[in-house]
Amino acid sequence: MTKKTEILDSGVNNYDAMMVELKKPLDKANVKSRVQGGSTVSYIEGWHAIKEANTIFGFLDWERETIYLKEVCRYEYNGKHKVGFEAKVRISVNGTMREGTGYGSGIAKDLYDAMESGAKESETDAMKRAFMTFGSRFG
Repeated sequence: MTKKTEILDSGVNNYDAMMVELKKPLDKANVKSRVQGGSTVSYIEGWHAIKEANTIFGFLDWERETIYLKEVCRYEYNGKHKVGFEAKVRISVNGTMREGTGYGSGIAKDLYDAMESGAKESETDAMKRAFMTFGSRFG
């Protein structure tokens, strides 16, 4: 097998093996936490969810689609712009589709930097929520 073939065929190749991988618990070493709204919340990072998807499903066997993205609030406070977005993302794996919704906010002196940050955060949040419905490996 060539290196290129190994890379393109890197996902789990049969349904039973894929189900075993999806049922494995989330490795606690990949769980981060932060204080938000006075409470501590746990989460996995977006890059980790993508890495798990590539490992389990294969690089070419899953798709992500942002099906909804909307700015929901915008205001200025102490010389900075705060912009909030909500998003809905669809993950497709071999014909199975799952969706997740998410929220993100961006804060920056530059309005467009705040918009970019909020939009990306909402899409990543929605993606992770969609992945969660596939199994324990995603949280």
